[in-house]
Amino acid sequence: MKNEIKMVKLLRSIVLSMLMLIAIGCSDDQNNELGSDNEVVSLDAQNSIVRLTVDDVEIPVYLSIPDCEGPVPAVVVLHGSNGMWRDNDPNSQEMSGQFVEWRDLLLNNCIAAAFVDSYSPRGVTTRTGDLRTLPKNTIISAQFVRPKDANTALEHLRLLKDSNGKKMIQEGNISVLGFSDGASAAVSTLIDLSKVPSDFEWTQSANGIVYDESDGVLPPPNQPNLGFASGVFYYGGHIGYNYWGRQPCGLESLEDNIYMPYAPVLYHVPSEDSLSENTLCMLNVLNRKGAPITLEYYPGAPHGFDFDDIPESDIARERTLEWLRTTWTNP
Repeated sequence: MKNEIKMVKLLRSIVLSMLMLIAIGCSDDQNNELGSDNEVVSLDAQNSIVRLTVDDVEIPVYLSIPDCEGPVPAVVVLHGSNGMWRDNDPNSQEMSGQFVEWRDLLLNNCIAAAFVDSYSPRGVTTRTGDLRTLPKNTIISAQFVRPKDANTALEHLRLLKDSNGKKMIQEGNISVLGFSDGASAAVSTLIDLSKVPSDFEWTQSANGIVYDESDGVLPPPNQPNLGFASGVFYYGGHIGYNYWGRQPCGLESLEDNIYMPYAPVLYHVPSEDSLSENTLCMLNVLNRKGAPITLEYYPGAPHGFDFDDIPESDIARERTLEWLRTTWTNP
């Protein structure tokens, strides 16, 4: 689905709004630092790229704001294992085709977006090789690193103002959308920390080895006072190296897996994907817990089907837009 956008008045409004950005305050919690250095590094009539500081790392965020009467709802978008940029080149300042399509789709529906690059500022091009295994994976962890990036983008969107000082984004109508590794990060971002037992130990494990804080495994970032309105999960994994406790396909997972989202989540799960089994197990657990989840299942669709030229891609995108609107108040 490729939509062309002609944006006539956006340049002036974005330039002025970026000049009026309010600095984001830093949290006292070392596990949830929000950046205060928001440098505009690229700006034109169709996009702007800002850098938001997370734990002393400058995270590039590609912003797109529709030329619609505001304030408008927004989505924070988290990329998958192949990264966010065309040809894996962040210096190009051009997103890959999948995210260009999503940018245009959201703009056409008067929805702002913040596309968050969690890889390149941490020296990662794609999540391959030893970056798929512990403990190396902890530097880009979908469970406790990338959620900080998502929360920082959330707070940044809430502070955007136009040239008249009017808020550009509906602060209660911001959702998080993730693909593959980004889908894992999206649901991790939505963890309801109030439901976590006080004595729960944050560890990860693989191949019989348990990793803890000394190996780089950290607790989740603090839950925002006003969090995301909802989340969308596209074909990701849901075990997180057993970060949430007993893996969801095992015995006693209902009691020993502590994951629970604080906001409703829409799951797009394809049948032809090795990650889908554990995700369906987790959804079974969440359903039994009464979690606010919605499952859309796609027989015959493979991992990564969002950017495939198949009917399921268009269907899932339309379902996403329709579902997001149901989770927003007066969008």
